[in-house]
Amino acid sequence: MTRHSLTIHAPLVLVLALAGAPALADPVGDGPPGTRIVGPWRVTITPVDCTTGEAFTAFAFKSQLTFGAGGTLAETNASRGFQPDQRSPGHGYWEYTGRETYRAYFEAFIRFDSVDPLPPARPYQRGVQSVDQSIEMRGSNGWVSDALVIFRDAAGEIVPPSGCATAAAERMR
Repeated sequence: MTRHSLTIHAPLVLVLALAGAPALADPVGDGPPGTRIVGPWRVTITPVDCTTGEAFTAFAFKSQLTFGAGGTLAETNASRGFQPDQRSPGHGYWEYTGRETYRAYFEAFIRFDSVDPLPPARPYQRGVQSVDQSIEMRGSNGWVSDALVIFRDAAGEIVPPSGCATAAAERMR
């Protein structure tokens, strides 16, 4: 190829390469390694017995998690177990732990003790709830996790109903 033909064809090759780039780009949420989880998610949480793994499906509830690009995490849930305004939204962080896996941790305030809880509500004490979960991606638009859920009273002591949970999530679109 002559220098003249390179000068004419180089811009054309560049235009064609850039035009095809969107078709080759990863789906929403994919990007640099460790960022697939970024964005908002609809989550179904199911409490489980930490020892046996038995799922308490009658107590399953919905949650929303948003993973920020800088490693921040915001959470809210619709658990029927909490009384209105008893629990604050959760705030925390996430980190990439390896191929298709992440760790996420957040805390939420329990603003007041439960007042005469009726089933299926559980009695909660004023303090803090923390959730520490390991997440495994299931493609670009889903993930599953196992979590340790700890409730601490105002003095920092671990109290019931601390335990374990599993979760399944789908990306909001």
